[in-house]
Amino acid sequence: MSKYLNVPNGNYKVSVQTGGTIYLDTGFDTGTVEISGNLLVKGETTTVNTAELNIEDNIITLNSGETGAGITLNEAGLKIERGSLPDTFFKYDEDVSGFIAIDGASQLISLATNEIDSRSQNLTLNAGTSTVNVSPTVDYEQKVFTYAAGTLTGYNPAKADVIPNTQAVVDYVAFNFANVFLRQIGDGTLSVSSIEIDDFENTGVDSVITFKIDGTTISQAFADRWEFDKLKIIGTTIETTSIGSDDLVLRANGTGSIRIDDMLHINSVPSNGDPTLIPAFPGNGIKLYISDQYTGKTGIYFANAEQNRDELVSKNRALLFGMLF
Repeated sequence: MSKYLNVPNGNYKVSVQTGGTIYLDTGFDTGTVEISGNLLVKGETTTVNTAELNIEDNIITLNSGETGAGITLNEAGLKIERGSLPDTFFKYDEDVSGFIAIDGASQLISLATNEIDSRSQNLTLNAGTSTVNVSPTVDYEQKVFTYAAGTLTGYNPAKADVIPNTQAVVDYVAFNFANVFLRQIGDGTLSVSSIEIDDFENTGVDSVITFKIDGTTISQAFADRWEFDKLKIIGTTIETTSIGSDDLVLRANGTGSIRIDDMLHINSVPSNGDPTLIPAFPGNGIKLYISDQYTGKTGIYFANAEQNRDELVSKNRALLFGMLF
């Protein structure tokens, strides 16, 4: 039979001796105690031994009543007992100004999740003196790039936003050196020294390899010739690149000499761009050239710095002139 205690006016107090205990006994592991108003517990410890705890409030306040700048005890959070294994904690730590997951031995423990949203703020992975890695994932790099039988075969555009690991970078660099052509290599900042390659397939003009020293072109290699500044090599021909009065100089430094280990053939027709068959007098030394043969019967002429021009005489003519004069 139910019984009711009604105190229509004033408060109701149940009091026992100091340090005593008040029991609300509904039977062992059965029955319910309902409190229709607020419950205020002023003791040092509140223990709830239940198999299931349901809390309607959507915000649970810890470290309530804090008046300091931050958490006076430095940390606040949840503790989970793990029996014979070290307890674990999820708490806010003032030393790191953030949440940490840690065990009773002060060792960081893992946090399993499939997404971290920084709400459009910079996301920093601070590993200190350690590293950020993806272990123990097996063959992670094969989840970034395209592989066949364990060998990288290319880049997968669908994985453009995937962060690679070190092995992926090593494999990709090796793949590029083996399969991808680099148009240019060089060094320097203000005046770059470089080797540049331009192919007909991309430029529509003759393929060329350009060599630059400190930003200045010093050589170019084409399919049919090689040019060095003002010098051009085409097959077995060496000529100057400029059309003008630039001389092609063969020089042996010191006491060396210019040697020709075969016959010397001088054409009677000069190179393209030479306006005359008869050269001007040199400022120094002598010029040899070919023209129509005259009394000397050689067709070999000279012009020297002393303003003399004449034909060299053949041996037979020299003997004849010697007898006549």
